[in-house]
Amino acid sequence: MTQFHFNFDPNSFQQFKTSRKPKMKPGKAHVTALIITLVLALVIDYVTLPPWNLHSPSTVMLVIFLLVIYGISDFILAGKWGLLQKLCAFAAGFLFVAMLILMFLGSELLNAEKYRDQIAIKDVSDFSSQFQAISMERIPVVDQQTAALLGDKQIGKQAGLGSQYQIDQTYTLISSDQHLYRVSPLEYRDFIKWFQNNGSGIPGFIQVNVTDPNDVDMVMLEKGIKYSPSAWFNQNLFRHIRFRYRTELLSDYSFELDDDGYPYWVVSVVAPEIGYYGGLSAQGVIIVDPITGEMNKYNMDEIPAWVDRVQPAELAWNQIDNWGYYVHGFFNTLFGQKDMIQTTDGYNFVNIEGQTYVFSGLTSVAADHSINGFALINLRTKEASYIKVGGADEVSAMASAEGQVQHLNYRATFPILLNVANEPTYFISLKDSEGLVKMYSFVDVNDYSIVGIGETMQTAHDDYLRKLKNANKQISADVAENKTVTGIVMTMASAVQEGTTHYYITLENDPHLYVLSLDISAELPLTQPGQRVSIEYLDTVGSTVAGSHFDNLEMDYE
Repeated sequence: MTQFHFNFDPNSFQQFKTSRKPKMKPGKAHVTALIITLVLALVIDYVTLPPWNLHSPSTVMLVIFLLVIYGISDFILAGKWGLLQKLCAFAAGFLFVAMLILMFLGSELLNAEKYRDQIAIKDVSDFSSQFQAISMERIPVVDQQTAALLGDKQIGKQAGLGSQYQIDQTYTLISSDQHLYRVSPLEYRDFIKWFQNNGSGIPGFIQVNVTDPNDVDMVMLEKGIKYSPSAWFNQNLFRHIRFRYRTELLSDYSFELDDDGYPYWVVSVVAPEIGYYGGLSAQGVIIVDPITGEMNKYNMDEIPAWVDRVQPAELAWNQIDNWGYYVHGFFNTLFGQKDMIQTTDGYNFVNIEGQTYVFSGLTSVAADHSINGFALINLRTKEASYIKVGGADEVSAMASAEGQVQHLNYRATFPILLNVANEPTYFISLKDSEGLVKMYSFVDVNDYSIVGIGETMQTAHDDYLRKLKNANKQISADVAENKTVTGIVMTMASAVQEGTTHYYITLENDPHLYVLSLDISAELPLTQPGQRVSIEYLDTVGSTVAGSHFDNLEMDYE
């Protein structure tokens, strides 16, 4: 067998560097290499628009890359490895090592306590003091997926609009004009659609009232949105911002409306708070007029009152996780894991007194489908609360709600946390296979076997209150009092919903609409207008109430 031998001479590389015939004089080579590097830097800068800020690791890596390119270009042009090339190699290596060292110095390993304390969390033992009870009219029944479904129907109603634009699926939850909305702008479908329409811009946005699925609007603007994440070149939102604010570290963005319903882009400006790179957190926002392109930067104490989101949800949630993980330092997360807690899978948004909060359950690292409390973060101020409530996690509550209608194969939405009669409660919508909301459910956090369900929110709410009372829960008497009314039937109708017959009854001189299912009384199908009846119900704030007992006083079939 033929054997091959390769002898490496340690001096060969040095001989290669010094034996090349120079193509240019050193001075000309240096200038030419510099021009090549600067042209490449300008192209990369224009295409990627990195922040001119060494707190960004990607920017440091770009500088290192350009140093290497300059050194290699000069070596190729000059034909020798000289002092300048060595300086470039040294500078690139120094920056890379310095970046790694700074990353290590700002890591969780050395700064576990700082990461835990980065977000200040207030312990709250009284749930009702943090969550005020809200009326049925204020409960958000439209989640992000439902909003997207409703929005798609709106764009389909506009002739020719769907061929040019699609809807951004973000659907930001905002508070505007005393109402809660999910809003999302249209966006260009592709580069060709932008090229055809960039002169007039994007014509409008979708606005969905989260408390009323029937209140959905395609808001058409007098002047189109010119600056958008889906636009190209200098009309692209982030490129537009970057040309003016070159040193800022930009993070999440949201589409919001001011109190007059005028749209704006709100982009978070972040900065490291731990070491040189670690612990990113919002330090302010840049607000951009999407129509004119005008923009202004605001520090935390200058942000307009209508802005709902300042802190990126992902960054805020990472800080909550750090607070739960590093309770006893870094090494406890690897070995003992004593007293560690973590957020549950998924989070949702709630609006409390006009402010947007993100919340999720907190559970032990064992992930046993139970919670020991909730984390609640104000996305404007980053104020956070740890509400100590034991019970089921969101996934268990969803499964419990689905179990009530398992024969219908409905799927539960991710819960919203509410205060119902001073009881921590998950509110869940139940959807069919087409994504349409068919039923509503209220699930007790402390005992997820207590589930109120109904075709309307009011009937589900009343069913839930009745079951809370039957379970001897200490709930507010003013919203959970059983009442009995006697009167003459004025109108009566029936309807079959999901295989169950429901009767709708009004009484003379009574403003309520009483809803009763057939299984409550066999006398219901026999009852006629003009007959005297007795109905027991749970007194609530709504005019539509679910009856829990029925007796036709002119019959005796009970």
